[in-house]
Amino acid sequence: MLDMSRRRPVMRSREELLEVAAAVATPKRELMFTTVSMDNHKYQLVFLRQWLGHLGARARNVLIVGANEETCTTAREASLPCFVDGASPRQRGKQNGFGNQVTLKWWVAMVLAQANFHLIFSDPDIAWLRDPFHAWDRSYDFQGLSDIRHVNVTTQKHHEITCLRPWMENMYEHGKRSIYPCQSTGMWYARATPPTKAFLEGLHGYLAVRPNEWEQKAYQLIVMRYLVGLGDELPPLRYRLLPTARHVNIEYYEERLRLGLPVDGMVGVHCGYLKEEGDKIEHLERHGFLRRGIERHAMMARLLANQSVQGFVYNASLALRLRRKRNSSISVVVR
Repeated sequence: MLDMSRRRPVMRSREELLEVAAAVATPKRELMFTTVSMDNHKYQLVFLRQWLGHLGARARNVLIVGANEETCTTAREASLPCFVDGASPRQRGKQNGFGNQVTLKWWVAMVLAQANFHLIFSDPDIAWLRDPFHAWDRSYDFQGLSDIRHVNVTTQKHHEITCLRPWMENMYEHGKRSIYPCQSTGMWYARATPPTKAFLEGLHGYLAVRPNEWEQKAYQLIVMRYLVGLGDELPPLRYRLLPTARHVNIEYYEERLRLGLPVDGMVGVHCGYLKEEGDKIEHLERHGFLRRGIERHAMMARLLANQSVQGFVYNASLALRLRRKRNSSISVVVR
């Protein structure tokens, strides 16, 4: 895939996107993808390397879509196969602070699902501790990471599903009894069923005309519409929040450890809630996830370079000083 991304660096049409997806996907048309825009400090490069390293042999089934040429040039120089998006519709209006790779994510998901690809979406700040394809419960149309601030997925009185964060309650709901799943949009599994296709088309259509709206807020609104079947025309979306014993945000991975709850079966750990890159790096490093992922990716790069481990110099070393919350910082050297 790295060689293919060098020979065909830009996907200029839907057809080219589908050709690349077919090369990446398993025989059952399953693949993982992410969309990314490289920052000036190249923090995203660190996350991408640990992410792909953790995926190991599954890296062959991963599609990295870059929002611009600079992103993919930087990625390929660090042995990360990356394809530049040159096919998505021109985005209208002001983009929100998360960047245009967010709307791009839902366009790619829509197009691939329409072509009957089954998808795992993953932000690069996820440490995959087990094979996500093996852990995939394929009886659901759509399932995503819980963003509820708790070690378990919980419901409150009257079966309210709440994030347990006042500011998110204010963001998501307009009435006291509004119901929404409180799902992260950084990790999800999707089967290319008719309800999934309809949902992805609806969500992308909503965001395409509201590019400045926070996509995770929009998600909570739109997904609820597709849980209701439309007569014989469209069955309900079979949907759930992923069990937190297998997929969790990293602060609640740590809380599970503190409480003595099992983490041996953990599949994916996401650096959710953490706004600053320094905080994400610190938490990944604390549990050995950063080092393990980086080391595994370096080993993959050595194999790609057809050189022995001994004497090989991996040319993507970075010395970073990252900002953390409350105006502190952390220094990290990544080799």
